[in-house]
Amino acid sequence: MPDRTKKILVIGAGLCGLAIAVTVARRGFDVACAGDGRRGASLANFGQLHSGAVLAPVLPDVAQACWHHRNEWPDELLRPAQVGEPWGYALFNTAEAVDRYRTAWQHIGIDVEEINPGHPALAATRPPAAAFRVPDFSVDLDILHARLTALARDSGVSLLPRRQVRLHRDPETGMVTVGDDGGRQDLIVLAAGADIPDLLAQAGIAHTLRQRRIAWGRHAGIRPTALTYWLDGDLLAISPDRTDARIGLPSINGEYGTNEVEYARMRMALVRRGLHSSDAELRLQWGTVCEPSTARADPTSFVADLRDPPAGWSRALNLLVAVPGKWTTAWHCAERVVSSLEEESQLN
Repeated sequence: MPDRTKKILVIGAGLCGLAIAVTVARRGFDVACAGDGRRGASLANFGQLHSGAVLAPVLPDVAQACWHHRNEWPDELLRPAQVGEPWGYALFNTAEAVDRYRTAWQHIGIDVEEINPGHPALAATRPPAAAFRVPDFSVDLDILHARLTALARDSGVSLLPRRQVRLHRDPETGMVTVGDDGGRQDLIVLAAGADIPDLLAQAGIAHTLRQRRIAWGRHAGIRPTALTYWLDGDLLAISPDRTDARIGLPSINGEYGTNEVEYARMRMALVRRGLHSSDAELRLQWGTVCEPSTARADPTSFVADLRDPPAGWSRALNLLVAVPGKWTTAWHCAERVVSSLEEESQLN
C-alpha cells in the first residue's frame, strides 16, 4: 500500500494541475498545489469542451479519449462556465467529406444529429451543404478555473498561489528539491503545462517533450450563439465568448507561420464567409503548449514516472510529469497520476 502520509506537491495550478491535486487529495494524500499566478495554456486557449467530433477521422485516438473522458468534468463546474448553447455545430461546404466524418463518429460512438442546413443559429451567411449538431460547447475558462480552485480548497488541497518554482536535481541521489532552500518534498508532480520543458532543463533532467506555439484570434464584430466548426476547406472554428468570438484555424503541417501569415489566414477565412467587416475587430493571439515528441506517447494523457523513467528521460526518485494534451482529458490524466502513486509500493 502507498504511504499516504507523504507530502505531495503539484506544480502547476492550471486546469490539469488542479484536477490532479483534487483527485490526489480525495484519495487521502496530503497535497499542496503551487502556481505562479500567470495564465498558462489551459487558461489562454480556444476554450471548448471537446467531444472528439472534429478530430474523429484525423486523430481517432485523441477523439476517442475526448469522448470517453469529457464527462469526468463535474456539472457543477461546467454549468456556470458555459458560454452559448450547450452544443456545437459541424458544417460542411460540400457533401464529399460528410461520409468520412459520419463513419468516424459512428465508429467511436459520438452522439451527433444531422440538422437542417438552413438552421438560423448557424454562424454562416449562406447555408452549408450539410450540418450536424455535435456535443461540443464553449466555456469561460476564468470561471471554470475559479470554480476548480474553490473545489481544490474544499477538497483539502493547500494552495500556494504566486509561487515561483525552480527544480533542483541531485545527480548523485536523483532526488529533486524545489526552491533555493533545497527543501525536500516526498513526491513532486510537475503539471505546469508549457513551462514543463524549461523547468526540467533547469534541473538538468533529460526528457522527450517539446513546446509548440499555436495561433488563434479574437473578433469583436462576431456574436455566435454556439461553437461552430467547418470540417472541410480551411477548417475554420468560431467559439462564442462573453464579449467577442474566438477564431481558430489548424496549423499547416504541424506548424504556424508568422504574425502576418496567421492574421491573413484568419481574415481570409472570415471574409470568405462574409463574417469580417473591419480589420480593427480582429486580433491575433498566441499560445504555447507542451506535448510529447515521441510517436508512441499518449497525446491525451502523458504521465512519466521518473522513478522508473521512460526512454529518453533522466531518473528522479520523487518526480512525476503529467501532460494532458487537452484540458478536456485533465481528469483522466489525474487518474493516471493517482495510479502511479498507488503503485509506488511495487517500485520500492
